[in-house]
Amino acid sequence: MKTNDLLGLFRPGYMKIGLTTKLCSLLFIAALISAQANTLSQKTKMTINLEDVPTYRVMEEIEATTEYKFLYDVNKVDTSRKVSIKVKDLALENVLQVLFNNTNTDFVFSGNQIVLKPKQVQTNTPKSSVKSSDNETTSVQQSVSGTVNDTNGQPIPGVSVVEKGTSNGVATDFDGNYSITLSQPNAVLIFSSLGFSRKEVTVGQSSELNVVLEENVEGLDEVVVTGLGIKRDAKKVGYAVTAVDTEELTKTRTVNAMESLQGKVAGLNISPPSAGAGASVQIRLRGQSAFAGASNSPLFVINGLPIDQGARGANGRDNQRDLGDNLQNLNPDDIESMTVLKGATAAAIYGARAANGAVIITTKTGTLNQGIGVDFTSSITTSHALNFLDEIRQTEYGQGTGGVRPQTQGEAQGTGQFSFGERFDGVPTVNFDGVSRPYSPNPYQLYDFLRTGTNLTNTVGFSGGNEKGSFRASFANTSAKGIQPANEYEKRIFNVGINYNVTEKLNMLLNVNYTNEENINPPQIGTQGPGAVGFFNRLAISTPIEAYRQSAIDPVTGAELRTNGFLGTINNPYYQLQKNQFFNDNRNRLLGTATLRYQFTDWLYLQGRYNYDYATNFTEWNELNGAGATTTLEGDTGFYRGRYDIQQTQTRDVNADFLLGANKEFGKFSVDASFGGNTWRSQFQRNAQYSRLFVVPDLYSIKNGTSFETDEAAFQPYQFSTFRINSLYGLAEFGYDNLLYLNFTGRQDWFSVLNPEDNSVFYPSVSGSLIFSELMKEQSWLTYGKLRGSWAEVGSANGVGTYEGILNYTINPPFNGQTTAGVAGNFAPNPLLRPFTVTEKEIGLEMRMFNSRLRFDIAAFDKVTTDQVLDVTLSNASGYDNSKQNLGSLKNSGLETLVEVVPIQTDDFMWSSTWNNAYLKTEVLDVGNDSGTLLLIFFNGTGNEFLGELRYTEGLPMNQLYTRTYRRNDSGQILVNDDGRLLATNGDTPGAENTNGFLPVGSSIPKHVGGWNNNFSYKNLNFSFLIDYRFGGTMLSSTHLNMTRQGHSQFSLEGRREGENGVIVPNSVYESNGQPNTTAVSNLQSFYADYRNLQIGDPFTFKSDFIKLRSISLSYDLTDVVNNMADLKFVKGLTLSASCRNVAILYKDIPGLDPEAIQSSGDFRAGYENSALPTTRNFNFSLNVKF
Repeated sequence: MKTNDLLGLFRPGYMKIGLTTKLCSLLFIAALISAQANTLSQKTKMTINLEDVPTYRVMEEIEATTEYKFLYDVNKVDTSRKVSIKVKDLALENVLQVLFNNTNTDFVFSGNQIVLKPKQVQTNTPKSSVKSSDNETTSVQQSVSGTVNDTNGQPIPGVSVVEKGTSNGVATDFDGNYSITLSQPNAVLIFSSLGFSRKEVTVGQSSELNVVLEENVEGLDEVVVTGLGIKRDAKKVGYAVTAVDTEELTKTRTVNAMESLQGKVAGLNISPPSAGAGASVQIRLRGQSAFAGASNSPLFVINGLPIDQGARGANGRDNQRDLGDNLQNLNPDDIESMTVLKGATAAAIYGARAANGAVIITTKTGTLNQGIGVDFTSSITTSHALNFLDEIRQTEYGQGTGGVRPQTQGEAQGTGQFSFGERFDGVPTVNFDGVSRPYSPNPYQLYDFLRTGTNLTNTVGFSGGNEKGSFRASFANTSAKGIQPANEYEKRIFNVGINYNVTEKLNMLLNVNYTNEENINPPQIGTQGPGAVGFFNRLAISTPIEAYRQSAIDPVTGAELRTNGFLGTINNPYYQLQKNQFFNDNRNRLLGTATLRYQFTDWLYLQGRYNYDYATNFTEWNELNGAGATTTLEGDTGFYRGRYDIQQTQTRDVNADFLLGANKEFGKFSVDASFGGNTWRSQFQRNAQYSRLFVVPDLYSIKNGTSFETDEAAFQPYQFSTFRINSLYGLAEFGYDNLLYLNFTGRQDWFSVLNPEDNSVFYPSVSGSLIFSELMKEQSWLTYGKLRGSWAEVGSANGVGTYEGILNYTINPPFNGQTTAGVAGNFAPNPLLRPFTVTEKEIGLEMRMFNSRLRFDIAAFDKVTTDQVLDVTLSNASGYDNSKQNLGSLKNSGLETLVEVVPIQTDDFMWSSTWNNAYLKTEVLDVGNDSGTLLLIFFNGTGNEFLGELRYTEGLPMNQLYTRTYRRNDSGQILVNDDGRLLATNGDTPGAENTNGFLPVGSSIPKHVGGWNNNFSYKNLNFSFLIDYRFGGTMLSSTHLNMTRQGHSQFSLEGRREGENGVIVPNSVYESNGQPNTTAVSNLQSFYADYRNLQIGDPFTFKSDFIKLRSISLSYDLTDVVNNMADLKFVKGLTLSASCRNVAILYKDIPGLDPEAIQSSGDFRAGYENSALPTTRNFNFSLNVKF
């Protein structure tokens, strides 16, 4: 069969097969033929309107409009019966069920034939029994009737109602009514219809059973949720949209729900930082639309409420702690649907917030006519730190300098950061605390310090519904402990959803979400200072970890006992634990959405919606008295050191919108149009205060301090800002004969932050789709085919500050008794500032073949960002230091590919496999200055890294990493000075004239991101695994640099092994005369320090490529088992699941580290690795019970 040949299941000569295998193959082919005929019958849609005609007249209509022919015995099948039938776009199989309902005729599809035959009389039908008055047993049959509706309360005609385990079945009529006589007691009815999820219901003793079927968006007529929450047939959409299977959010549970989608959606790049429990997640759709500094995360729309991701990740500053993001409000068990709108056209209706695409999320509201139900989910996850440092750490030489171990406590305290001592020999040697211990390697100090992380989440949900409406209320509690001691994360989520039909035409939808988060002691990462990772990775391994714990505090001064020569830079984490260094962040957030929709007619409606988003944050932290110092006093003041900060922020966003929609068909033509408007007001305020120089040591409060003034220029005790955007928009869709669709959108935004004389921007889009499979109906192998294309222009107000377009004023301290005012700050306002613009073109092809056993979706896009908002340095003569202008531009283009295949599918077993890949090419077009390059961040100065820069350079890919490199001659040989020491590139190096010797080494943005997902189902058992990958990006490693220059890495062993008396740089020549280098550098500590001092990055530049076995999961549905237990009949569902995440790294370029171990979800530190927490392998076990 052609299908199998294309799928590669059977190929001549592929293997030798025996008789049994041949017979199985023939049976398998026959099953596929049968399945193909059945699926084609579902694909074939009928529109019939005939009244009071013989049955054969309907049959003739079917034969005339489809490829099917009827085959039957005229003596056994009555075709003269008068019928009336009116259906529209109903599957052929369902039409036949309606046509022959309550008759003695059955039908079977065989290829292109419909075989009619009399229904078989059941002779062994079990019957229910009751006692008559004379004690004789009389057998009677139980009858059940009812109505089948969809979730909107509309009847569904043609639903198949079958008694499970028998051939006894009927179909619903045009009003969704059915009636069936059961053949056995305790019967189970199966309700199924194309486009809806199959449902099994136990009858019991009921004589009336009403059922609600939910839409199945994975059917041939897939429904997707698009902008403004509008549901549309996927075939009508002219841009790339991915409907996420919400089961993927719970297969391998994570604290942040979006992390579960890693590697599963083409074009969606998710990178969770290694930043502790409750950390944020980096999310990018089709790359970065803007330079770092502006938001590059997609817009999230939850129940119609647009919110930014709001990642509060470590960025090289701000205490280096990740405090999570707005997506922590999402409980995956509450999510009903999730749709990823990838391109600008998909999100264009959101105007100035659509530059990065959008993710549309709706939460559950229960089901009509459901009755009361309870579902409970309990999940526990354990996290275990993975050790890759063994790949690069040397264990031959111990603490010391110049090839000598420390001889005194003072020497031990001064050299604790260096491993240029003697070879390990186990001889007792003095440590930093004055105690002598064996001079032996202790390579697992960091992992001995860390602990097993845990995450316990319990969710309970209550739902119910009747013919008027439905509701769902849930509570979820998360209690997590990070792998670093003292790091804890608590989260409580209350979620309520109500869907109520006030009248037949008026519907009310209410969604409320309240979240309380406590982020306790998130780890300090991305810095070489006080973090635990930096401490253990940068100290010699001669000292056992117990010494650091037992001797953290100096018994004389009470301060931190000195452990190394980097006083105040590398701090003992046990001192922080024992002295109670704390950082506590408490957040409360309320999201509310109320929607009213009035259906004037079946084609006209008006909808109004009000959204409210309110959040408060209270943060407090301290800096320890005596940390990194030998005294507890602040100079000669007599007051104790340390600092205490408190900060409270409040954000309030109000969104209100309306939408007037109409849809109408005119013969083969259809029109669907909407007009609406939105107003969004955002307000932010912040209060902060700090104190230091304490009267009582270790008592951290504002009043205990003697200095509370804002004596730091950057410290702003109070901030307030507010802005508003008003919008009007329209959408129009024109369709022709289920074949061709054309869509237009337009949105006008008015900004309060722009110049009032020119404060509006118009954002248009156009898209179209051609369902070419409608033109190829005779091709049985083609199930569905669509060609689509789109163009859009959207924008982003990110980067345009609230008060950057007008002068800001401040009240100064009184002068001569008079209050004075002046211009605030040194930032020149720019009244011409505009939101940047993103223009995107896209074309795509989608095909499903062989009864949807094979599917692929390809999308190519080209996205250009112009008028990027950039900081510009001004002349001192202007009176200002800098300003913002619309200058920069950049380009993203790419190709997204999705392939889905079902190689094996039987009644009990199915294997489905999905591969997705996103290729991305970026280019900086303009940086707005004559040099053609823009320095974004110099990695020295934000965390004392001394390695590289992040730049945007015209003609190069975005996020370009720069380092100095070995200075070379024209032949590529490394140049050294007369002492054999390294030389670095400088301002005279070609290509580095404008960058002070720094040269581009690659972009941090990967070119290929993808995943291969496989799912195996056998009856009630499900197993899946995911392999994902990333290729084409570059990264710089500060860990490699510091371990080398301090003697901890294997690379630093060159020159001190047996028989070596120093380092001679390979393939090097003297710069002075060009002769081969023969000088061995014996001062190894200075030699390896040159890499940092000169910022030579060659040995520390790696590809960020990897291939990972990301996750495996196993689940078993025990519902059938418990339903057969008399005492557990009340249990409607029971599922046990187990999973493992971050199972294995199958390939990586960088040794000693996980290439994903980034420290920030922002873009400022893109491609720079420094002291992130180790990656964890996570094991999860969960239980789900429904009552």
